[in-house]
Amino acid sequence: MASARGLRGRPSEGARNAVVDAARKLFMERDYAQVSTTEILALSGVSRGALYHHFPSKRDLFLAVYEASEQRMIASIAAEAAGAETPFAALLQSACAYLCLCEKDEEFRRIGLAQSRVVLGWEGWRVAANDLGIGVTLALVSAAIDAGELPVADPETVALMLLGALIEAAMLIVVAEDRAAARRRSEPVIIEMLEGLRR
Repeated sequence: MASARGLRGRPSEGARNAVVDAARKLFMERDYAQVSTTEILALSGVSRGALYHHFPSKRDLFLAVYEASEQRMIASIAAEAAGAETPFAALLQSACAYLCLCEKDEEFRRIGLAQSRVVLGWEGWRVAANDLGIGVTLALVSAAIDAGELPVADPETVALMLLGALIEAAMLIVVAEDRAAARRRSEPVIIEMLEGLRR
């Protein structure tokens, strides 16, 4: 606790990271509305002034937790698709890796899927996701179109429709009693949809 106490009263990057880490732990345990800023302060060891220096509201803090979680998820998916031989293969592998995260990654399920749209609202989530999940999906779709592996179309529309299907599959997996079975049912449907785009 000495290092945490050392952050008290200093609006430093170290204080910011301590607050984000503490909030992430608490949002993993309980939903956003059930976590107080007092608890976050106690766990992080920073002052209220340092908290509000970095995060004017609890929602702003959740947004930082969500963005860090999404960046970790995107890095994991990128690593899975790194060996793909073509842009379309990378798109397929990324979609399958996303569904695997829905099955196996508790942080992604609780923060990225279960809480983000509730806390941020649909429009707030769209803005936040534009440089994250939406941006990555758009880049993958655009690369496949540019490579001639998908028909020429509006890549943004294709990306948003695909992401919508992936999110619906994700929610089926998240609420399922047997997440592995739900993922196995969802994956071939998503693959068939992607393959259908090539026809």
